Amino acid sequence: MTARLIFGVALTISMFANSAFAQNKIDELSLDRWKLLREAERHQLNVAEKYYRERQYKIALGEYEKFVTLYEKSEGSSFAQFKWAICQIHLKKLNTAISDGFQTVIDYWPDSKDAPNAAYYIGRCQKEMGEPKKAKKSYLQVVSKYESSLAAVYSLSDLIDIADVEMDIPGKVATWRKLVYEIKRIPGDANNLCVQASIQLANYYFSVGQPVDGVASIATTYKDNQFAYHLWYYCRTPIGQLAADVKTKDKADKSADGCVAAIRERIPTDLTKEEDKKNAREWSYYIADIHAYSRRDDKVVEAYQAIIKQYGVDDPTLQRFADWYKSVQKYDDARKLYGQFANRPEGLSQIAWSFVQQQKYDDAVAHYRQAAGLESQNQPKWNEAIAVAFRHGGRWKEAIDAFTENLKIDAANTEKWLWWIAITQRDGGLYKEAIGTFRQCTNFPENTKQMAWCHRHLKDWNESIILYGQVTSSAPDAPWALYQIAQVREASGDKEAAIKAYQTVCKKFPKDGHAAQAHAHLQTVYKINVTLGGAAEGQ
Repeated sequence: MTARLIFGVALTISMFANSAFAQNKIDELSLDRWKLLREAERHQLNVAEKYYRERQYKIALGEYEKFVTLYEKSEGSSFAQFKWAICQIHLKKLNTAISDGFQTVIDYWPDSKDAPNAAYYIGRCQKEMGEPKKAKKSYLQVVSKYESSLAAVYSLSDLIDIADVEMDIPGKVATWRKLVYEIKRIPGDANNLCVQASIQLANYYFSVGQPVDGVASIATTYKDNQFAYHLWYYCRTPIGQLAADVKTKDKADKSADGCVAAIRERIPTDLTKEEDKKNAREWSYYIADIHAYSRRDDKVVEAYQAIIKQYGVDDPTLQRFADWYKSVQKYDDARKLYGQFANRPEGLSQIAWSFVQQQKYDDAVAHYRQAAGLESQNQPKWNEAIAVAFRHGGRWKEAIDAFTENLKIDAANTEKWLWWIAITQRDGGLYKEAIGTFRQCTNFPENTKQMAWCHRHLKDWNESIILYGQVTSSAPDAPWALYQIAQVREASGDKEAAIKAYQTVCKKFPKDGHAAQAHAHLQTVYKINVTLGGAAEGQ
């Protein structure tokens, strides 16, 4: 059979690169079928496949056609014709691929394993050619005629894409349901697409206040101990979105209650096994969290109180409960819970951080000092926390004092404390002091970059340029450093030197992002057009 030349629709190959054409495995010959080929047939097919893998599609096309001509009765003939059609796709001849390729497979080898795949590709080509009505018809024929095939699964997946574009929600739901409840989940792509459909269908049902259907969809994929986590994970976003709008708050509550009930009925009641006890507590946390997403504070409080009653008071539960209180801006209630921590220093640390979040820095420092009093062996840790709190409040001297204390008592981490002191001096506008401290650091080129930055703020232009010049010796930072030199030249008022510096960036590093910035700057500020190779345009 010789392929007839039909002028196809031009379509860039890149359109297929991210499509099911690139993702599926139906364009590969199975090992079982490969074993049925004779030695000469294997050789010819290997030649065609080699050129196909090398993306030499014109040559591959000829080799596939040669196989069909020589071995028309072979197990591989339908596959070769099928791959011939795929080559036509890559050669932008979709109409030829359909009429002379995929349709030929269906007509000449209707019972072959390639026939369903060819039928699917017909629909896919029509979809990519902007003919959704034809594509839908083709896909539905695949689903009807080859319902147990992988091609049917791909067809259903593509039907969802079309329904999405057409905003056909009932169509999407019907197709999701078919994938979820009617398709056999064979390991591989078929299973993956069915799993994806089960999640999408569940999200839809949660978003319209139909939790029973959403829970059922999740349950088709996630069983036993996996169920509670995945239900919690996938129901949160739609419930939260519904709860954010007063018009849909009732649906949020309905979905939340349905999901909570589904988890609660699965919580183990016999807690003699450690795993069951762990799951019971964790799943109870999910219940509290779902209520939090539905924005029902009273339900959240009830959920945590029930956890404490059932499993006792412990720091992880108190942490979750208190963190939720903070999330709803009830800081005093959160601090009461942090104050109950068995790990007293950690509880004080959490209280301190809550004060930092409220910009109450003196209160924060007071609690960090209390924690330090209980853990004198960890004094550097608490000094750091105190310094960070002061930094948040812009209280630079007090922060520097705390870091300096660590410099005295924690010699093993001298480099760390020097760096903290230096960046705090920098952020506090103590540029001269910062330069001196950065100079003591050994983390070139970062310390040199910072010294150069401080000199710029002091308008010590030459010193800044010298330091940036040192950074250019570091290959990854060279384009950045050259660009900084150009900016310093410009800031100092030396426009001619700045222009030359920007041009140097373009010339030396034409493919770097800083060259693009320099190029744009030269055009917009100085009205100079320079190619990214460094020469003026038109020269």
